[in-house]
Amino acid sequence: MRTKLSFLSTLLALCMGTMTLCAAGITRLPDQGVYKIKNVYSGTYVKLQHDYLADITAQTPEEASDLLVWYGERDANGEALLTNLSGDGGDMIETLEFIKGLIKEVLEYNNQPTWFLEEMFQLHLVPTGDADGSVFLCVDVPAIDNWDEIKAIILEAAGGQTAINYYITHMVPGNRHYMGIDYDGSFGYRLQAGTEEGTDIKFLMEREDLQGGYCYVKTASTTSQTPYLRRVHSLRSTIDLASPHNDASAVFELGVEGIQVNKLAVQGLDLAPLATAIGEGAYLALCPTNTVAGKFVYNSVVLKLQLPDENVSADAVLAAAAQTLGEDSELYAALVAHSDWITDRAALYFVHDNDGDVTIASDANFAEYGDLAKWQLEMIDTEDNYFAPEATVEADGKYYTTLYAAFPYTIVNPNNVVAYLVTRVDSEGIPELQPITDTMIPAGSAVLLECATQTDADNLLMPATVATPAGAPRMAMASALKGTYFDDDTANDKLNMLTLQQGLTFAVDNTLDYMPANKAWAQKETATAITTVDADAQQGDNTLYDLMGRKVINPTHGIYILNGKKVVR
Repeated sequence: MRTKLSFLSTLLALCMGTMTLCAAGITRLPDQGVYKIKNVYSGTYVKLQHDYLADITAQTPEEASDLLVWYGERDANGEALLTNLSGDGGDMIETLEFIKGLIKEVLEYNNQPTWFLEEMFQLHLVPTGDADGSVFLCVDVPAIDNWDEIKAIILEAAGGQTAINYYITHMVPGNRHYMGIDYDGSFGYRLQAGTEEGTDIKFLMEREDLQGGYCYVKTASTTSQTPYLRRVHSLRSTIDLASPHNDASAVFELGVEGIQVNKLAVQGLDLAPLATAIGEGAYLALCPTNTVAGKFVYNSVVLKLQLPDENVSADAVLAAAAQTLGEDSELYAALVAHSDWITDRAALYFVHDNDGDVTIASDANFAEYGDLAKWQLEMIDTEDNYFAPEATVEADGKYYTTLYAAFPYTIVNPNNVVAYLVTRVDSEGIPELQPITDTMIPAGSAVLLECATQTDADNLLMPATVATPAGAPRMAMASALKGTYFDDDTANDKLNMLTLQQGLTFAVDNTLDYMPANKAWAQKETATAITTVDADAQQGDNTLYDLMGRKVINPTHGIYILNGKKVVR
């Protein structure tokens, strides 16, 4: 007869029944994360009643407890050991460690061996291979000499502790024990599949999938004064931004299916193709986790690159990284430095150090980073996490700035914000402006923005999901401005660059050490060439010139100079 569990025994057993696989015959475990846990036989969910009591009685996901499930490396059979199983109210792995410690003290006091306790309290996550994606959770007990004597010592010391009495009394050394649901919704375990065709010892995990879109990425560490991740250098990303709302270099585009990432792009760099380049079985994932500061608040994720189950080649992974990240990038250098981590079934985590530099960690040293290994995603919307231009140039009661963003965006309130093409900058630095009637601006467009106020709430720009609106090629060709995504790309050329100045003019700014990221400028020679073509181009020869004064042989759609006049083709 199967005896029910209560008090500590319920907690103990709960730790042994909680994860699922994704498809029949697949030995790869599901990603770590936060889940609702359901028993296959009963269809009911795990519910934490308090620190030392849990059952499988919740009728709906809403009534069920959120549980963080985390594990280390998988073995050759695709099994893993749980390293974290916690919910709002208790950490069950810590509780198991506490019980094991008590038993160890009793046995050592009585001069009895304790070597078997480690394995006896390790929770194995085992895929069933069934199409429903269920798993077993098991504990293995090795063969133990003098078990009857050892059991008697433990039971005497345990006194009336129901959990320990149940666990030790029903433990059969040399066997694997399966956790499952009992008749009253509590937890029990058996040495083999249960009487209900094994379904009462199988569990499913239901995960709340992540939502894609544009977001800011913030470190989960509470000690950083500049917590946001941005990319203002062509080779590396850093955490050095105090407020992201006016900085285009901090805007990430996220595409996800479940928790697997198919796009994570910022300033021209997309991490997702790295997994694709490695090959089948590799993927990038954002796994929900908890934070040290708010242990049971599941508002953070880890970003991991999961390698395939077999035939992983370090050379192939490094070649894929060189192709997608670039051989000069910091992440490629980190992979090269830790190529010994590139093995079958390994997971590599994107973390940051105390200097704010992004690097990688392995399963073995992931825990050492703490909250430095965890990120928070702040989705960009018009209410809480917005994006707005920082317009600092004033002219005639309006405020202006230039913007060169790696993402398309929509002007939320066209009455407050107007985007202009700068079609020409004359020899005096005066720009010739053409209003853009479409409220959506393509990615990579160097534009001038006019704002009615300097209040961010009035000037919201929403990153757009449509990559290129109609007319984008013509818009790009018509602009006399150029832009850069990175702070340092134009440092040596600044004396030939005309930047936006007070009074709405373009001029050389000798105070700049470099052209700031995501800003636009006009080149000296561009302004001169356009002026020269306008005034001096041969009249009547029907030769086309572009806005930089260069002869055009094969024109496409755009604005050109023909016989000293602007024309649109």
